[in-house]
Amino acid sequence: MAPTEHASTSTSALSALRESHTTLTSRLASISSLSPTRPISAPSIPLIDLSPSFSSPEGENQTARLIHSACSKIGFFQISNHGIDPSTCSAILSAAQRFFHTLPHDKKEALHIRHSKLFRGWEPGGYTTINPDDRHKEGGGEEGGSDDEVWEGAESKEGFNWGYEPSLDPYGLSDAGAYVELDGAPPGPGADRLNVWPAEEDMPGFKDAVRNYYAEVLRVARHLFRLFALGLGLEAGYFDEMCSHPGGIGRLLYYPPFREREGSKGEKNGEGQLGLGAHTDYECFTLLLTSSDPGLEVLVPDPAHEGAEMWIPAPVREGVLTVNVADFLSMWTGGEYKSAVHRVVMGEAREGKEGKEGNREGRYSVPFFFSINYDKKVEPLPGRKGQAAFFKPVCAGEYVLERLKATV
Repeated sequence: MAPTEHASTSTSALSALRESHTTLTSRLASISSLSPTRPISAPSIPLIDLSPSFSSPEGENQTARLIHSACSKIGFFQISNHGIDPSTCSAILSAAQRFFHTLPHDKKEALHIRHSKLFRGWEPGGYTTINPDDRHKEGGGEEGGSDDEVWEGAESKEGFNWGYEPSLDPYGLSDAGAYVELDGAPPGPGADRLNVWPAEEDMPGFKDAVRNYYAEVLRVARHLFRLFALGLGLEAGYFDEMCSHPGGIGRLLYYPPFREREGSKGEKNGEGQLGLGAHTDYECFTLLLTSSDPGLEVLVPDPAHEGAEMWIPAPVREGVLTVNVADFLSMWTGGEYKSAVHRVVMGEAREGKEGKEGNREGRYSVPFFFSINYDKKVEPLPGRKGQAAFFKPVCAGEYVLERLKATV
């Protein structure tokens, strides 16, 4: 990429970042304080059976219409019969539990994301804040302190992050050497630009569990992209070339159970402990696997108050994946598809499965953030040239990297 083109792309990515934060702030300011309980007519998160989309062109189109409707209304839906074996899902949730609770602290420290230019590895609780407006140092003073300082509003989540590797993608559509990272360069050569993993002797079977799940969720993501294309009136394979070696960030997340800390000024939102602040996701869309604990909330229009919005809980449904539209799909469609604002709040008395109180043991989740190839540009889709002014074209990798940099 020529220097002038790189500078232009960087400027576009920063401009898109600022616009995204402005939009988020505006939407959060519209949250209704007049409707403490969820109205009966409030939007709900639909459950879509994916099985017809695997059986026939007619089934594909039927499922695509349902997905299009959900994306146009709230940008959130859940899918059943997605084809990932339950044992594969159980294995990666078990791997998350083992990583967060059995790997010694010094082994985690060796994997700390501070060592990575691409935010790969272990992320301790409170180290990042996805919404900069939540970031205030406890006890006053300026931001930018040491790694050990705790921030008022700090997110309680602990994480482990990794990115796409050709070895994790048995369904890859192109030469493995074509993959480039967030910054537009091939992976490596230094360890600060590669995925990092706990040693096999420390966590037996850990990478295998990650590899097996990642391969399957990547397959589902590519299938979903075909359904998104059909829903938008495009050929089913419209996006195929763009995701031959896609950006695909995976995370293991642990949200500890709500515990009031004596004298703490930590964010509680009046409802619980902030696990993950209000935000939109950066890429095309996200597929989320979770344990059977509640906490995820979605911002939707409040039917009782014009112009206002409200939080609704995402249903806890066994065996499903939760899907949400992210920034690229919203940009491509000029806002027709909603990049869904969501958060995680760990409550003291949330109702869990079968009426049991949730969040007693904490919450585990495995989000997969699906992007097009990082060296591709996000530009207006065919037939939507009139909406081109809604955004400026951005390079996929640079936009995601700038969003990640804004969290620390």
